[in-house]
Amino acid sequence: MRTRRVFATAVALGLIAGGQAWALDNVSATKHNLSLNTNAIYQTNTQEVCVFCHTPHGASPDAPLWNRAMPAGPFTMYSSPTIEMTIAGSPQGVSLACLSCHDGTIALDALRNTPGSGTTWAGFPTGNPPSAGYTFIGAGLGNVFPSGKISNLGQDLRDDHPISVTYDPTKDPAFNTNASVVAAGLRFYGMAKDQVECASCHNPHDSTNGMFLRIANAGSQLCLKCHIK
Repeated sequence: MRTRRVFATAVALGLIAGGQAWALDNVSATKHNLSLNTNAIYQTNTQEVCVFCHTPHGASPDAPLWNRAMPAGPFTMYSSPTIEMTIAGSPQGVSLACLSCHDGTIALDALRNTPGSGTTWAGFPTGNPPSAGYTFIGAGLGNVFPSGKISNLGQDLRDDHPISVTYDPTKDPAFNTNASVVAAGLRFYGMAKDQVECASCHNPHDSTNGMFLRIANAGSQLCLKCHIK
């Protein structure tokens, strides 16, 4: 019992890893819960919560235990004559995973492994799985992310904050150091842990701060963790 209490206390306080505090996430209380509930988008076929992004078996190597088809693009990336840092030619890593729903082209139930036994898509590990045939309430035609919402980013990303950017404040003195950004609670991705991706500012498993933000943006505080203004 003592071991359990100590573990629970450590989790409650947040485990410090690489200078970052890991919060207690509760994806079931967010809009990313697509099981039967009262959210704007939900489906009527299963009460599973995690399955629409993750699977313990038969996962794609594109993201951790990833259970979704990945978008093929092509994407038009952000560009500006004032940006000094390098932007990749297409979305990378976790951003590509986010776009597997938010680009509005792939069915929300395009899963590699559907709930139940023996339902892993026969075409794994290459290509994209077919839709599982679930019925979604609030989704668009073909169960894709509904159009007309600002969170449907589409494939033209020029009107969104740049992603897949190599964060290098030595190229622009108007940015804080990598270490200070991480200490503030944001994250970098990629092999060198220097890539700005969707999940740098958004935590897909927790919406305590609204809009899945990692840090509340009152007074533009989230923006100011990177930008010096």
